[in-house]
Amino acid sequence: MRRFENINGEKPIIEVKEHSIPGSKHIILTFKNGYGASIIPEYHYPPKQKPMDSVKNRKVIPGLYEVAVFYNGELCYDTPITHDVLRSQNDPEVQRVVGMIQRLERMDIHYLHPEEEDA
Repeated sequence: MRRFENINGEKPIIEVKEHSIPGSKHIILTFKNGYGASIIPEYHYPPKQKPMDSVKNRKVIPGLYEVAVFYNGELCYDTPITHDVLRSQNDPEVQRVVGMIQRLERMDIHYLHPEEEDA
């Protein structure tokens, strides 16, 4: 967890929750810009199983993570970083993506539509 305590000089809000896969954690980082990162372990489903058995028996892939961008606590699919969840990210890649999220410019109505400000 130490790796997220100071990112580019900023201390993000860090939430750690139990993930649905036993023994794994869901980490949510929130930055001053309103953006955040959701980080969960990457997992795979064992082959040749019924769909419900497959969900129950999924396994964590050590050293790989899924990273999603959040904005104001909700998944955000319209950033320059990605339009989806980033899968199969190793630790250095997670660090790079988290740094990019922390540096995103704040999205507010005036930033998105400056021409409406003059009306």
